[in-house]
Amino acid sequence: MKRVMMSDESSEECLSKFILIPFFEMSGDYSDSDVDPNSTDESSYKLVNGCPSYSEVRIRKSYVMSYNDKTKNAEWVYEILNKDTLKENCKEHGSFGKNEFEEKDYVQGHLAAAANHRWCQEAYNDTFLMSNMVPQKKDLNNGIWKTIENYCREKAMNDEVCNVHVYSGPLYLKETKKKYVTKVEDFYDRADLSTLKKQAGKVTPTHFFKVIIVENKDGTVEEPECYVMPKVNKDDVADEKNDKKNVVKIKHREYIKTIEKLSGLKFTEENPNVVTKDCIKTITGEGETGESSSANIKVRISEKI
Repeated sequence: MKRVMMSDESSEECLSKFILIPFFEMSGDYSDSDVDPNSTDESSYKLVNGCPSYSEVRIRKSYVMSYNDKTKNAEWVYEILNKDTLKENCKEHGSFGKNEFEEKDYVQGHLAAAANHRWCQEAYNDTFLMSNMVPQKKDLNNGIWKTIENYCREKAMNDEVCNVHVYSGPLYLKETKKKYVTKVEDFYDRADLSTLKKQAGKVTPTHFFKVIIVENKDGTVEEPECYVMPKVNKDDVADEKNDKKNVVKIKHREYIKTIEKLSGLKFTEENPNVVTKDCIKTITGEGETGESSSANIKVRISEKI
């Protein structure tokens, strides 16, 4: 199913679209200052502090999540990637324990990827908490899910990029089997959780999403790139001999409004009453051998007043 993605703004006229990020909820001390008057403020998209949901917000060393006690999974996990947070101050380890899931073709899939948080040992260890892991098919975990994780890191290392903000989470969908439609929201609706199987007490997602927001050094925020991927797709496995990034972009790109509808989460808000400022948050920790380590994150963000 091929889709051509067009900007949300082509179908509706609005002023600024504000994307919610839980920046102030993150670990670390921060300082703020007025927005640099020499930088641009012409972006159609802006960042505003807030969470997509507040069911049970948990703050880790370098990511924030909302936990759902009914599914025993995170509703969303939010992380910021930049050249500082992607520093490699500790070694990668295969796992901190055995796979808890009964079916062998499922693995403990990370929402906040371990490779994104090697700037300090505690941040890396936090990614192996079971609350950050979901039952995920091996083919997806080792295939297009890993491809999109690598894509986010590549973007964050671009010299023109300040931060890449990433939301990841599960979806629980059922097929409505409508005819002559092409959009995911026409094929699927939210499933009754009791109809879905469980792995180690966790409800098994049918799909997964990523919302990727690129914040540039010139102050602009790009239109979010959003993806919905099924737990397994035979066509994707066959396509792996081709360019994996293009497979993801062509077959799995979605509108942010679609992900809001299918997840019940809220990622955007239009024209709230806000004050905008440049904020620098500094997170400190220890490297693998106990040495001091820190990550600096500068974000242009609006706060509701």
